[in-house]
Amino acid sequence: MTDPQTDQGMIGPFWVVADGGRAVLLAHTVPLEQAEPYGDALTTETGHYDVWSALARRGDAGLRKAGLPTAPAWSEYEEWPRGRVIFDRKRRRFIIRADRQLHKPAFVRLIAARFGIAAEDVKIFGDDHYRSLRRVPLPASQ
Repeated sequence: MTDPQTDQGMIGPFWVVADGGRAVLLAHTVPLEQAEPYGDALTTETGHYDVWSALARRGDAGLRKAGLPTAPAWSEYEEWPRGRVIFDRKRRRFIIRADRQLHKPAFVRLIAARFGIAAEDVKIFGDDHYRSLRRVPLPASQ
C-alpha cells in the first residue's frame, strides 16, 4: 500500500488492563498487509479468546518475564475493557470498535500509538460485544 495513512498501521484485538495502578494495553497486532478482507473491512480472524488464552498459558512468571501484565493469568478475557482495530477499505481509515469506557481521548491515543496509526484520523465506535466488568484508570499522558 502506498497511502501514507495506511502503510504502517496495524489491526487486531486489544485490551486495556490495570497493572500497578496504571492502564496498560495488551494487543495482538497484525500488519495491514497481512489483514484479511471481511466485507468492506480488513481484519484478522484471531479473536480475543485465542489471544487471552495464549497469554494465560504463560502464567504469572512468563508474563512478568515478557514485561506483560499478569491479568491474563488470573482473570477472564471479557472482564477487561477490550476492542478491535479494523481498517475500513471504502473510507480508507482505521476504526476502533471498543468498550465505551475506552471512548476517551487518552485511551484512543494509547491504542492508536500501539497500532501505529494517527489518533486524530481514527474513528471510534461502540460494540455490544465489548462490555467489561472492570474499570481501568486513564492512561498517563503520552
